[in-house]
Amino acid sequence: MLISLVLTLATDKTVRLPAHLGRANYSTTLARLALFDSSLAPDIHDLEGAKPLTCSSLFGNIEYRDRQAQYRTGERYWMRLTGINARVSQAILSAFWENKPVEWQLAGHTFQVVDAFCHPHHHPWSGSTTYEALAERYLLGESTTQRMHEVTLEFASPTAFKSKEMQVPLPLPGLVFGSLVDRWNRFSSVALSEQVRNFGELAVEVNQFDLRSVMVEQKNKSLRVGAVGIASYRAHYQDRYWLGLYQLLADFALFSGVGVQTATGMGQTRRLPAGGSKQRG
Repeated sequence: MLISLVLTLATDKTVRLPAHLGRANYSTTLARLALFDSSLAPDIHDLEGAKPLTCSSLFGNIEYRDRQAQYRTGERYWMRLTGINARVSQAILSAFWENKPVEWQLAGHTFQVVDAFCHPHHHPWSGSTTYEALAERYLLGESTTQRMHEVTLEFASPTAFKSKEMQVPLPLPGLVFGSLVDRWNRFSSVALSEQVRNFGELAVEVNQFDLRSVMVEQKNKSLRVGAVGIASYRAHYQDRYWLGLYQLLADFALFSGVGVQTATGMGQTRRLPAGGSKQRG
């Protein structure tokens, strides 16, 4: 099961907090999940590599200055959590949907939880599906390559990759689709060809982009640079199977995130409809 759950938050006083709250959200989320599955938090925390959980920072009408963010009364902010295996997804449903928290603490400040969403009709960054449903849609569906060459992705939080021992702060096709297939194969029982990474490198180009670099402060006070914005990709290949994998992984990005540190707020990604128009969250 794949799930993306959005919480909307409010504050009863104007405060300034660190600009990036992904790590704080991850910590608070693990504590909440532990109330419903006592061994889940240490299992996630101790897992090396990609984790079956992503936690965003906060989004909304936020003023950033000097690596801090101002949150004001009267505004609504939102954050989200995603699960990419059955155990984590079920724990998220239990802890946040069936038993919605009243308050949410981040960086020493208490926000009020206003609402929760788990359907794209109610919030475009929320939803649920299964690995099997995605595979059936794109690998067993109607055999046509029309409109399957293009994908547009929104990178809502800084997105970066590690490649050949180097940090790469750009969503290049091979890195994006390689990251996605790695996560898919790690947590899904429906195995996909790892050659998708080569497909991205050799047969997919960046068609258009509107990206900027944003720095994220790490826990050791160092800075990591990632890209935020929109990028469109175009595949130069006619094979139905490879185009199906390409489209399937674009949908999967909503749940898995892309690149490094997705559990602590980086790499929050979703596909945009044809034309790349953004829906306000």
